[in-house]
Amino acid sequence: MGTSSTAWFSALILTAALCLTGCGGEPSPDTPETAAEVTSEPKVRRIGDNELTGGVDAVVTSGSALAHTAQFFGSGGDDAGKQVDQVLDSIAKALVEAGTTLQDVVKLNVYVARAGAFRAVKAAITKRFPEDKRPAISLVEGAFMNTASLVAMDAVATTAQNPGAGVTTWKKAASLSGSEGANHIGILPTGTRVYISGRAARKGTIPEATQATMVQIKDTLAFLGLGLEHVVHIKSFMQPIAEMDQAEQQIIEFFDGDAPPMAFTEWSSTNPIEIEVIATSPDEPQSTSLEYLMPPDDKPSPVFSRVAKLYHPATIYVSGLWGPAGADSDKQIHEIFASLKQILSSAESDLNHLAKATYYPSQDDSSSMLNEIRPEYYDPKRPPAASKALVSGTGFGDRTITLDMIAVPSQ
Repeated sequence: MGTSSTAWFSALILTAALCLTGCGGEPSPDTPETAAEVTSEPKVRRIGDNELTGGVDAVVTSGSALAHTAQFFGSGGDDAGKQVDQVLDSIAKALVEAGTTLQDVVKLNVYVARAGAFRAVKAAITKRFPEDKRPAISLVEGAFMNTASLVAMDAVATTAQNPGAGVTTWKKAASLSGSEGANHIGILPTGTRVYISGRAARKGTIPEATQATMVQIKDTLAFLGLGLEHVVHIKSFMQPIAEMDQAEQQIIEFFDGDAPPMAFTEWSSTNPIEIEVIATSPDEPQSTSLEYLMPPDDKPSPVFSRVAKLYHPATIYVSGLWGPAGADSDKQIHEIFASLKQILSSAESDLNHLAKATYYPSQDDSSSMLNEIRPEYYDPKRPPAASKALVSGTGFGDRTITLDMIAVPSQ
């Protein structure tokens, strides 16, 4: 299971004890009582510059709750720049509901309908985010349900609104459109966080597959002692993307008409849909920074875990990674992992502390090669929670795979 991180954990407990005994006796009702919440001062550290995206190589955030937005889509006309501004404006309006702003975004997940559209995204990033406030950025290419959309995004931002350990808050912005019952913001509190790998039920239609997959998600949450009320964000990989509204409506119904924020990505698969979730947990901090879990009915794998449970107060968001332009799949993947190791080292982490991986190959060869290469880099007892989606493109036409990673510090 997780590697011991006694240094940071001991410091948490000691500081918490000092505060509770030397800061006026009993904590007030509004005072967080877990060690991680009492001692973790909000901090954000940005690492490197990502030349491809205009963002940074990684963002390390600690001590703040994290607001996860729904996915917002551009619309109207063939001007990618205008659509990017539309989408960023929508994200900003959603973040107001969480008491935060675009300048507090630590991770931006970008989706484009065609590779060339990302040039407008990059231009907007450099224009609208100060150099010392740029986020980590992932990028994937694929079609949207609305064929007039060129760009879509969802975001993660730090916020001072902390619902408390194990409690999430979903919010809807009155100024924004969207399906009834679908919220625009989900707040992940400080404390224990959970990433559940994508699940996919082998059913025929999108509504049937979505319903059956959400049952699997609910069962996994139950294995963790959690319920639907602990879910912060839902991401789906699906086909045909033209039926996204049916999948969304099925999820809303599963949540009895009040669902957390969602994002959807087109994929190519024999399964209609795969769904992954982010959740909060009331579990207290442990002497391990990260725990990997497999429900008893799941077959263990050396390359992915069904669940990653994060106890360390810090989260590392790594920007999307790409290999050399025009290189074969083998070289691209090895170069990506070399870059990943370097970035993680700068963030005081390593491959044994990856929590969540999302792999986006755009060719069967890259997908197969990734399966062969992953065992070279992962400890079979410590693979991250993961989803792999075969997509139409990586955002850059001369690169056939990209990786999106989340980690915690190794100590």
